[in-house]
Amino acid sequence: MKIVYLTTEEIVKIHDEIIKETGGHSGIISYGNIDFVVSQTEIPKNLERKAAILLFGLLTSHPFVDGNKRTALESMKTFLLLNGKIFVTTEKDIWIKLHEISEGKINLDRVVEWIKNNLK
Repeated sequence: MKIVYLTTEEIVKIHDEIIKETGGHSGIISYGNIDFVVSQTEIPKNLERKAAILLFGLLTSHPFVDGNKRTALESMKTFLLLNGKIFVTTEKDIWIKLHEISEGKINLDRVVEWIKNNLK
């Protein structure tokens, strides 16, 4: 199966839509951070690890002025959907995990496991 990747431009579009729909400040702090995360998703062979790198990388590198968590989550879900998987869990679980990641309480391996445990 050929993996479909998100581009930097697609992630920026996801961010812009999120800001338009849910509010916040638009703007990009670092295209380089987005580019780096996108390139890192191509390294592992495992789909769940690729998704985790996308989520973790976008969330922790803070490439946007606002909406980093929302953009990271939606980018990960879109990436998985493009590759035939659906990420399903509760809103409460999602926001707890996103905050734990942003606070440095969860490492990448735990994010991979969380994604694996919530895929359909």
